[in-house]
Amino acid sequence: MSVRLYYPEPLEGIGVHAVFQYRHPPARTGGGLFRNITYSFFKEAETTDIASADAIVLVNDFPREQGERAREYLRYHADLAEQLHKPLFIFSCGDFSDTVRFDSRIWVFRQSLYRSSRRPRDICMPTTTEDFPQELLAVRGKNEKPVVSFCGMGGFRSLRSWIKYYTKNLLYSFGTLLKPSLRARKLGVYWRRAMMSACERSPQVKTNFIVRRSFSGHAKSIELDPVQARSEFLQSIVDADFVLAPKGDGNYSNRFLETLSLGRIPVVADTDIVLPVEDEIDYARIIVRVPMEKIAETPRFIRDFYDSLTDEEWRRRQQLARETFEKYLKQDTFFRRFFTEELPKKYV
Repeated sequence: MSVRLYYPEPLEGIGVHAVFQYRHPPARTGGGLFRNITYSFFKEAETTDIASADAIVLVNDFPREQGERAREYLRYHADLAEQLHKPLFIFSCGDFSDTVRFDSRIWVFRQSLYRSSRRPRDICMPTTTEDFPQELLAVRGKNEKPVVSFCGMGGFRSLRSWIKYYTKNLLYSFGTLLKPSLRARKLGVYWRRAMMSACERSPQVKTNFIVRRSFSGHAKSIELDPVQARSEFLQSIVDADFVLAPKGDGNYSNRFLETLSLGRIPVVADTDIVLPVEDEIDYARIIVRVPMEKIAETPRFIRDFYDSLTDEEWRRRQQLARETFEKYLKQDTFFRRFFTEELPKKYV
């Protein structure tokens, strides 16, 4: 390991990002499910000698405005990094954290970004995603119609949740009249339902949709046995050619990376979205990108992609999806590449 990173003590009262839980275990595990993921890069790169470090990385995750105490903490380390001529990196990974602004000297890793509001020091990082067992990986041949799947939240648990959803989207719709870019901020359920509806009405594709009434990635909201839910989710991807993977509440999708990791093609609603490592990955070869203004034409975009390929090319694209995930988008691999290859070229 040639790069050395210095991690100051975290600011108390604010969560530590998952990649640093090896040194700061959480007081409680929370209700997150299906995160059997290990991190090795940040542990291997750690140095306690700030003078020899290539960069300073703050271990907290700042998903929202934290007040003067946090601003002072960030200002102190930005001053320190500037004095030592070292870049300073932080994390801000909440669903709505793209609006949180930081000292202009700080580089910010984010998961949720909108292209129209991205700032010069924002870095799009991949989400925390499992690397699935190799036995789940199987290349599919072409058929008369491609199979399109979705398994996840697309319904409502109660009248209250239905009203809450429609109220929020109605507000975004009204706001769009004055500021068209607000359309991209409609909740993920809106885009999921719109894409599924378009595919169900179309004779161009076959569908396999499992619609949940609540979020299945957290113990507090899951509506069935977690093991069964996970099994059905994975099988829905494995048995498909394309997987609908629009945004969630934040402008990103775990399902997007899970689909690539299993060698399938995600179908992304382009909600002004920023994808990780866009300057190196030719995403047009491994995803279907549907403009948000043409979401009703989702099946056409899928067929245009599918029909343009021979059976051999189609098989190769699935392999390329998996290879791209392994090389660029596994979170530990992403950070290893970023700090060992990108840091010396762009950030020092």
